[in-house]
Amino acid sequence: MNSKRFASTAIAFGLLCIVLLALPVQAENFNFTCELLLDTSYEALFEQERLWLEDNCTSEQEDDEDEKEPEEYRPPDVTCPHLPPRVAVFGYVTGTQCQMVGEVVIGKTDLIERGFIDAVDVWSYVNGGVEVCFRNNGWLVFLDAAYAPRMVMELEHYQRDGMTCGEIDRVGTVVMLREAATPAPEPQPTAEPTEDALPLYDSIPQSDCQIKLEETLFLRAEPGGEIIGLVWLFSEVPVFEISGDWYKIEFQGVTGYISRFYSRVLYGGCI
Repeated sequence: MNSKRFASTAIAFGLLCIVLLALPVQAENFNFTCELLLDTSYEALFEQERLWLEDNCTSEQEDDEDEKEPEEYRPPDVTCPHLPPRVAVFGYVTGTQCQMVGEVVIGKTDLIERGFIDAVDVWSYVNGGVEVCFRNNGWLVFLDAAYAPRMVMELEHYQRDGMTCGEIDRVGTVVMLREAATPAPEPQPTAEPTEDALPLYDSIPQSDCQIKLEETLFLRAEPGGEIIGLVWLFSEVPVFEISGDWYKIEFQGVTGYISRFYSRVLYGGCI
């Protein structure tokens, strides 16, 4: 009986030695061998072999699990500094993202017909004024991402360090075009006014003229003067008087001038 037990134990020990001698140095093969040996019945191993398995296999697997650390959060890279040299963006913060877009993305025929030059999409996060500059000459238009489809508005531009720049305070696309917006043709007055003819520009009272904006326009202190606010798309406002190409209006308690070429007359003699 003892000889049979000794023979089975010797065979198990011999198999263990063969497996251990064949162990490769790679960690993954080592773990595989440990799994194979741990599946072997403990009754078939000597006490020393069991201790070896417990010290070199089980602890090794536990150490590997302890060494794994969760990945730290990494904020997204700021892409605005990595635009092509022909474009520069200033005033961005962590989280502000910029990318160049083409006329296919813009997708507005009226803008493309004005001569598309370049465009920058500023997205993700805009805090305060972000200045977008192009190393080219042209007109700037802003596509406001707060609207779907994006609302188009002329962006006031200026020259700085040989670049054409404009400032935005929200996410959207700044587009550079070769040509300015074409103003609507002025209506030709009738040669012989009749009794039913509309009154002259300077004699139009406030109550007789109401317009509705077809684009968002700058509100200026005087015709072509300093910008004092914005009058939003689809706003309906009264006209106090007409001065050449400018309407004198009141919007949200502020009186100023807007261009006559981006609105529709609802009623009255302000055509």
